[in-house]
Amino acid sequence: MNTGAPELPENRDRSWVVSRTRLGLVLVLLYALASGAAGLKLAGGAFRRSAPDEISTYERRFHEIRAALPTRGVVGYLGRTDTTGRSPAEREASSLLDFKRYLLAQYALAPVVLIESTEPDFVVGNFDHGSAPSSPPGFRVERDFGDGLVLFRRSP
Repeated sequence: MNTGAPELPENRDRSWVVSRTRLGLVLVLLYALASGAAGLKLAGGAFRRSAPDEISTYERRFHEIRAALPTRGVVGYLGRTDTTGRSPAEREASSLLDFKRYLLAQYALAPVVLIESTEPDFVVGNFDHGSAPSSPPGFRVERDFGDGLVLFRRSP
């Protein structure tokens, strides 16, 4: 709105500062958005190249044992690693890894339900490579699938 009165120099200077500040903020936001998008693209590409799809890996790993189990029902699960002599932080990290491995095994063996118990007649052992323990009391090895994956069956 032009009132016909000349603009005072101080108002002109102030409006220029406000305009430059707004322009600066818009440019900073655009730079942040562009950098964030580029960073996500790079991180996503690096993640896809370096980390295998663990769900697919577990599905392939458990494919044979799935065929040896009943079609449904409850099956026991053993997978705890020995945490003796470890620091509290190492025990916590090991516990989280064990839980993650349990969930992946449960997903791969569904609709069979896994419980951390030796009450069912079948027990799946999901251990680290080459560290499968002996059979739980009252069980025998039904089949060793290698790679730390063992199926135990209750002895008659």
